[in-house]
Amino acid sequence: MIVIKDAMVLIHLAKLSVLEKSCDYFEKVLIPELVHREIIQGEEKGFSDAQIALNLIKNKKIAIKKINDESLIKKANQFNIQRGEAEAVALYWQEKADILSTDDDNVRNKKILLDINIIGTPVIILKLFKEKIIDGNKAEQCISELRKIGWFSSAILDKISMEVKNV
Repeated sequence: MIVIKDAMVLIHLAKLSVLEKSCDYFEKVLIPELVHREIIQGEEKGFSDAQIALNLIKNKKIAIKKINDESLIKKANQFNIQRGEAEAVALYWQEKADILSTDDDNVRNKKILLDINIIGTPVIILKLFKEKIIDGNKAEQCISELRKIGWFSSAILDKISMEVKNV
């Protein structure tokens, strides 16, 4: 299974201390060059989550892949998808990936138009829990941290929390 991840998912999973586990769960994790540059910029600003991602790149758990066809980025731009997200979508198309892992609402709202299969951080946490890669306490801790981050709707986090508690 090939999964493309954008910078926001990498950051969220690193903050939750489950980025490496999520990389182990998926067979092949790829990021486009621009997402790699965004991570480097985060490291230069002293963000520890960026260092976690860079270590996983160094250890070959995350691979950086070049977009070979610039028209794929332009195609994403036509849907008002820019920068790292545009490269992530383009890489998804180029590699014929199974999943695009993004927390970007703009991309998520256009998934049908873009013909892409999307997964976000909350669902990755649920998958790691269901596959017994993390336990219920860790899953709940992750959900609690996601609430503090404030990026996700309470309804989604409540639903995932209920699924964790009902297993």
